[in-house]
Amino acid sequence: MARRTIVLSLMLGLLAAANAVPFDFYYLILMWPGAYCESSYSGCCVPKYGYPAEDFFVKSFQTFDLSINKPVVRCRNGAAFDQNKVIINSQISLKLKPCYFALPPHMMHAYGRSMGHQLDKIENSINHYWSNLKCPPTDGVNTWKSQWNSYGVCSGLKQLDYFKAALNLRKQADILGALAEQGIEPDFNLYNTEKIKWAITQKLGVAPGLQCRDGPFGKKQLYEVYLCVDTDGETFIECPKLPAALSCPASVVFHPFYTWMLNSTAAGRAAFDSKILLAAETMLN
Repeated sequence: MARRTIVLSLMLGLLAAANAVPFDFYYLILMWPGAYCESSYSGCCVPKYGYPAEDFFVKSFQTFDLSINKPVVRCRNGAAFDQNKVIINSQISLKLKPCYFALPPHMMHAYGRSMGHQLDKIENSINHYWSNLKCPPTDGVNTWKSQWNSYGVCSGLKQLDYFKAALNLRKQADILGALAEQGIEPDFNLYNTEKIKWAITQKLGVAPGLQCRDGPFGKKQLYEVYLCVDTDGETFIECPKLPAALSCPASVVFHPFYTWMLNSTAAGRAAFDSKILLAAETMLN
């Protein structure tokens, strides 16, 4: 039986490798939720599975081909998305939600054990760090499905390994920590864009790309961080190419993000704006 299992695992590994489509590197795109929510017309809502982390999220993990100068997408030789490989089965999920997923990460595992369930770490991580904050609230499945069907199927990785790779890289990058080490905090203040890049380079040894968008006070704000990853899905590399559309001025706002800013329902932009105004008054006074 053990021998049969080993043989089957080897066959599945070879099948994944055979399904790989040539590409040159990955873009790991990390999004700052404070900027997303501030500039979103509808504000942001608490996802159906509970509160996200107050940290940079994975937005996308893209396979990129330099020869065609664009991402490699929707390869036909990849497996269809299976949500059971990234989230727990629906019966357990129904027993635990919403109270389970509203807990802080360090309490989720203990609570899961007390319920008699050993939950895969992927669910905890993907719910907290690959979140969808759109209103009305969603469960995130369509977000993950879109990423897998667009890029994961081209990576040559099995579905669970694809998501684990992106989440592990996000954790390794620790952008929020790298910025904090250099005194760059999400506090409505203006920060030098080159210093932001330098702080990340100091931590990772490779330079990032930055994308900004319209922010408060008529300023631009830090929105996305682009990092390049080798085809092994594990190693950060200097970017062979960054999107020409990436743009940030010399100084940008680093907008705060706290989960209490999120709406519990699709209450709309006004509710979010009132919470942001309160945060601004508290920090700037």
